[in-house]
Amino acid sequence: MKRVLGVVVFALALALGVWGGAQTWLSASPPMNIEAGLAIVVGCNLALCLWVWYRARRGSGDAMVMPLIALLSAAMLIGILPRLFWPAAEGIHIAGSIASMIVTTVAVVRVFRRRRSLHHGARPM
Repeated sequence: MKRVLGVVVFALALALGVWGGAQTWLSASPPMNIEAGLAIVVGCNLALCLWVWYRARRGSGDAMVMPLIALLSAAMLIGILPRLFWPAAEGIHIAGSIASMIVTTVAVVRVFRRRRSLHHGARPM
């Protein structure tokens, strides 16, 4: 079940980033082309992070860092995709930015909690 869920999330992240970027690639606006390329790169980065996290050994550095990088990549996609799919809807842009900030805040809180737990759990040498 874990493998199926990992494959589904990997494929969804990759497809969403590439599809969002490809939908707006033919736009006449250079900033839209930059955002489209960024969406493709971030979507591929999210898919790669999820794959590395899935393949990492428990307790390794990859297993500790990749969830944070995946969360930050997801936050970037949440902020970019509304501008690509609905270029004229300002309300949706603001909602996407707020959702992106919430996901980023969750990622930062996770980093501080993990750092504090590693700091307090470490034994002096």
